[in-house]
Amino acid sequence: MNLIDVAVQCLQTMGLPHTRVPNMPVINLPVETDTGKLNVYIHAHTDSHRLFIYSRPQDLPAPIERIQELALFLTRVNYGLPLGNFEIDLNDGEYNFKQSVDVSDGVLSEKMVQNMLVFSLECYNRYLPGIRAVIDGSAAKPAIEAIDGPTKIQIR
Repeated sequence: MNLIDVAVQCLQTMGLPHTRVPNMPVINLPVETDTGKLNVYIHAHTDSHRLFIYSRPQDLPAPIERIQELALFLTRVNYGLPLGNFEIDLNDGEYNFKQSVDVSDGVLSEKMVQNMLVFSLECYNRYLPGIRAVIDGSAAKPAIEAIDGPTKIQIR
């Protein structure tokens, strides 16, 4: 089975409604979490044996004047993540949670896709309130500390 077919099978097993983008190795998956609605895109790069999962909130753009502070917040979030990372385009404010796996000389399993997808959704459940706070005007440090607690290491 190719990468995208494994991902489709995983979503079917999980009972998640999804759409396959015609003529492309991409799946679109709208998801509603406890903290908001997300668009999830699963993209297979067959030639390089890589599968990517990108998740982004629906209808929560970063205003130009908040991009730098959101980038700082996402950098603070990324520091402790064991898998995946948040990324932001500093030009237009588009941001995602991205996960990927390289299965060269290996086999992609449904469980691998499920673990990636679930972790992505867990990260948004945890950090989307902070993203909203920063977009609404909060500074990055208090927004992350409201979620993860006080910063233990102080850089002077």
